[in-house]
Amino acid sequence: MATVAQINGRQSTIVAITNDTGRCSVADLAERFCVTAETIRRDLKSLEAKGLLRRVHGGAVAGTLTTQSDLVATDDDDELPIQQSQRRKNLIAQKAIELIPSPTAAIFIDAGSTTEAFASTLAHNYRGQNWSIVTNSPNVAHTVAAAGVPQVTILGGTIKARTQAVVGPDAVETLRSLRADIAFMGTTALSLTHGLTTSDPREAAVKETMISQSNHVVVLCDSTKLGRESNVQFAKLSDIDVVVSDRNVPPDFTSKLHSYDTSMVIP
Repeated sequence: MATVAQINGRQSTIVAITNDTGRCSVADLAERFCVTAETIRRDLKSLEAKGLLRRVHGGAVAGTLTTQSDLVATDDDDELPIQQSQRRKNLIAQKAIELIPSPTAAIFIDAGSTTEAFASTLAHNYRGQNWSIVTNSPNVAHTVAAAGVPQVTILGGTIKARTQAVVGPDAVETLRSLRADIAFMGTTALSLTHGLTTSDPREAAVKETMISQSNHVVVLCDSTKLGRESNVQFAKLSDIDVVVSDRNVPPDFTSKLHSYDTSMVIP
């Protein structure tokens, strides 16, 4: 059994790794420290409670919970925020899978925690489909390639530490030479006034190009992001065909989207 000093030392290293790289993986940490994944999950839970990192699917990212909607569990008061958040993402992902137009579809998958959940769901539903997937997320690429999807392309460029998104002119230039039947996009915020926004112009450039090169665009967006705005717009609502969200969407939001010829799908 590990001593208190050993646990504190391991957790301090986890915080340092997460702050340095922006993200940590349960699997990588378990291998590094020669402990079980469950031990690492307990470490991450403890560190999140101290405000030293924020848990996400498969690991944690630097930073803390920042919005009241992140702090309050609306479905089950006894449920941890990370569990509630991941459950919403999984439901969104499961519904989004139904929108893939064919077993031979060319698909763009954006970087982000919700699109990573979508990639996991896609991997679990892989039954030999001849999908062709292009992504700017190393995590998404690994997930779908490990499932056996035959054609997986990851864009080249610079990897952002915090979001693990590949950005830069090389990624944009490659996208301009490609076409997709459907794109599954993430977003920092979605408002009726300013459309889809994010905080980084480099990510916005990649997102905008993915959208322009796709025949059909689906945004995966939990309800906490609706009605919010960030710094850089990368799409108007009229650029989007479908928004897949959760059951906490404000009642009038769906009807307002219709004026932009954008539909809302709720699991």
